[in-house]
Amino acid sequence: MSGSGLRVAVLGLGTMGAAMARRIVGAGIATTVWNRSAPRAEALAGSGVVIAPDAATAVAEADLILTMLFDADATRAVAAEAFGNARSGAVWMQSATIGVEAAREFAALAAGRGLRFVDAPVLGTKGPAEAGKLTPLVAGSDDAVAVAEPVLAAIGERWVRTGEAAPAGSALKVAVNTWIAALTAGIAQSLTLAERLGLDPRLVLEALAGTASDSPYAHIKGEAMLARDFAPQFEAGGLLKDLRLARAATSEMNLTLLSALEELFAAASDPPGQDIAAVWSSFQTPAS
Repeated sequence: MSGSGLRVAVLGLGTMGAAMARRIVGAGIATTVWNRSAPRAEALAGSGVVIAPDAATAVAEADLILTMLFDADATRAVAAEAFGNARSGAVWMQSATIGVEAAREFAALAAGRGLRFVDAPVLGTKGPAEAGKLTPLVAGSDDAVAVAEPVLAAIGERWVRTGEAAPAGSALKVAVNTWIAALTAGIAQSLTLAERLGLDPRLVLEALAGTASDSPYAHIKGEAMLARDFAPQFEAGGLLKDLRLARAATSEMNLTLLSALEELFAAASDPPGQDIAAVWSSFQTPAS
């Protein structure tokens, strides 16, 4: 289906969902939106979207339903509320980080409702979402993915095809997010250690620059830590949720590092609403 004929419903208009909805409607795709908190939906007024009064109305005419809610519980509740009103054969593209078991559950739920399920969580934060540079991790049948392609093109420059069915997309997402957690905590630890050893911590970033160990991400988060700028791009509480999803997905490996990351990001989540760069603060006091 071409983008010009596609009708999309976006359910969930947090930081990521709202940015994705703007990209989708900006690509010329008919877009209806809904959010449980009405002011978030009203913030999109004038962007070209249709604001639905409830989730069931939002999905009624949609060829593709995109859910971008906080977690599996929120997604489950909205699906129960809305999907009885969805068109048979519509595609449900689930793009939040919900974990492996929930992805399996929702694929079965979609099949029971006569929907085609695309498991497509995304890599990226606020900035990439606003710029249309997310990386969706896509699992689904060829026909369902073909319907989703105009939306995938609107929100990302590329996507990774992970398999023919859920939970391949969600499995890859939790695996990658453990790496993001490890890298963020790693640069926080190095900056703190350098400072405690009497060095300018910025020398860590200078020393890494251009080496095989360098990473643009380390510089982005490292500069945020040095500036004590924890305005949320990816909230620490969200990453903590993802780390717990990773733990739930497997017990057949050494979980020492994952356990340490959970502890660090739990501390960084208090107070809530801070970016994951706030894990820097977890290294500022000795471990108990």
